[in-house]
Amino acid sequence: MKVLIHNQNELIALVSGLSSSGEYPIKIDYKVGVNRTISQNALSHVIYSDIAKYLISKGRADWDSSMVKKSLKNKFLGWSKESYTDILTGEITEREVLRHTADLDKGEMTFYITQVIEWAESIGCQIKIPATCEYRNLMEIQNK
Repeated sequence: MKVLIHNQNELIALVSGLSSSGEYPIKIDYKVGVNRTISQNALSHVIYSDIAKYLISKGRADWDSSMVKKSLKNKFLGWSKESYTDILTGEITEREVLRHTADLDKGEMTFYITQVIEWAESIGCQIKIPATCEYRNLMEIQNK
């Protein structure tokens, strides 16, 4: 059974209606909005750049922000199949491509940015998050 819950009261009503004599597997998908925002995308690119600068300062001269982005998307978002149609023959082929952040919703993008920040800090790279940005606002709402 899949149930869409819009608020805390609906969740409480659903849980209180369950029988106490069984176990219930539950999967929660938290949807903040339809698509990740331009603000979130801009912040992620600042973070990629900060990580690249850090890596370069540690002797990894080949790590520019685009390589950092690809590597982090590989680590945290993974790959998906995309279909391509040959314009002349009509042949359809599939190939694996890195997932696009544009396909993430606000909640997924917030989670991805959090993973990236935590990873960066685990290697000693401190990421500065602006005091007023959408990511910080979403994290404050989530942590209430």
